[in-house]
Amino acid sequence: MIDFTKIELKGANISYFEQHPLLDFEIRINSKTGELLNVSNAYYYGLEFKIYDITEKTPYKRLTIEGSLHKYWNKGAHNFNDFGINEIKQVRLSLFKLFNIDFKNCVLRQLEIGVNITPPDTSTRIIRNCLLHKVTELKSIYTKDEGTYKQARNQRHYFKIYDKRKHYVNRGFKIDSDILRIEKKYCKMIELNSKGIITLYDLLDYGLINFKNILLDLWQNVLFYDYTALNHSTKALQYSNTNYWMNLCESNYELFKYHRKKMNVLIRKNPNNLKNKIAVEVRKKIVFLNAETTEINPLYIRLKTGVKNNINNEANRRFCLHTGLNISMQKRNSFLLSHTGIRYYKKSDRKIFEQLKRTYLSQIWLQESEEIQIKELAHNIRNRYYNSKRKHCNQNHSSQYLLFNNLETGLNGHQ
Repeated sequence: MIDFTKIELKGANISYFEQHPLLDFEIRINSKTGELLNVSNAYYYGLEFKIYDITEKTPYKRLTIEGSLHKYWNKGAHNFNDFGINEIKQVRLSLFKLFNIDFKNCVLRQLEIGVNITPPDTSTRIIRNCLLHKVTELKSIYTKDEGTYKQARNQRHYFKIYDKRKHYVNRGFKIDSDILRIEKKYCKMIELNSKGIITLYDLLDYGLINFKNILLDLWQNVLFYDYTALNHSTKALQYSNTNYWMNLCESNYELFKYHRKKMNVLIRKNPNNLKNKIAVEVRKKIVFLNAETTEINPLYIRLKTGVKNNINNEANRRFCLHTGLNISMQKRNSFLLSHTGIRYYKKSDRKIFEQLKRTYLSQIWLQESEEIQIKELAHNIRNRYYNSKRKHCNQNHSSQYLLFNNLETGLNGHQ
């Protein structure tokens, strides 16, 4: 349920993070003036670590972490599968193990809560007929990371609804069924703080199941033209038109409320109406994602194979045995990041591509074309994998039992 978060790490030991072997901080520069900015950043599996220098306002260095915890669980690759309470526990344990990050010290600055559901009709058609959220028009927005979605901005939060499958299919993933995402993005923490939620720990202690009614209310407040119930209505032409509703809202709010109520009555008369079907799917998915299990491997948390709520085999969770990156866009029999995968990251996630270059590309190739760099990257990754494997075999007698035969490593060779 949790996706994007921005947290400030209270009492962070800045030098610990600056010297951390998994983080490679870079000083940011103003591209116009060439002036050094007061922030440096590093990336790890889709999370961005930012260190802010001392300023007049804050007489100490501070650290923020932002990104998708859901993507982090998928090693930075995607966030279209299920991500529930059991997966969040694994992320929590992983962040503590790798970076000594305690959720009690993670003060929330931004938060996205939502669910991915399999819709009862195509996501495209459903989204097209989502017209308003309360009295705010749902506008189409495009971002490089999420593709196109519909959004309504309120004073303290955003409501978002979008087709997650379409975005990731365009990026090379294989997804068989539609995925509709319904989400609330908290930009200001007033509402959460009023519930006693200050940190990520407080959020889990409060219980994600308690966001069920919040998400359901969000959906119920969508002015949705339910074509399954209204296409034969005498008001079909007006009720399906966003401009009709916006003009009515601005010119005569009482008449707007009258027709909204009338439309909803017509929808409810159809027992198979889409709006109710979607609400049922949202409710079921939230309950499902909050079903806890005690099965956790305390010895070695592998984010790609830990306890999952997903009941289906995950075709999009194949990972490079050396870098740990998702390689589901490559041939089925591949097990190392190849030219295809590197080109994919170059196009879809430039941050990961640059991190690969810093880790695996010799300086002699930095001035060459990116095609040559891709070729050298794939070559070096393959060489390092087999060199590591030969070294591992030489250090162990052939009859010696190996606890982990295929222990995966991160981009810098660390678990």
